Amino acid sequence: MAYVVCMGSFPAHVGKEVGKAFLKLEKLPDFVKTEHVFNTAAGDYTFFSIYKIEDESKYWDGLKAITKRYSGYMDIEGYKYTLYPVLEAKDALSMIGLG
Repeated sequence: MAYVVCMGSFPAHVGKEVGKAFLKLEKLPDFVKTEHVFNTAAGDYTFFSIYKIEDESKYWDGLKAITKRYSGYMDIEGYKYTLYPVLEAKDALSMIGLG
């Protein structure tokens, strides 16, 4: 299993524009699951989304699908995001011989 965390933000004054864009986004493929979406407002709106790609052999395709989905916000001024491929602790420990 593989995970991708997306962290991003946008100015409050474009919130409606972001909402309208969200309603038009393509759906993610079935092998990419949205696990959680968290939002907070402290000046700009900030969000954290966690995606799970159950079949690791489809990781690259999943990453491309998530990126394509976020490209739907490209024209919104001040909207920015970063995708982070992440490991569960047990997988990270095994990479250094501890798991």
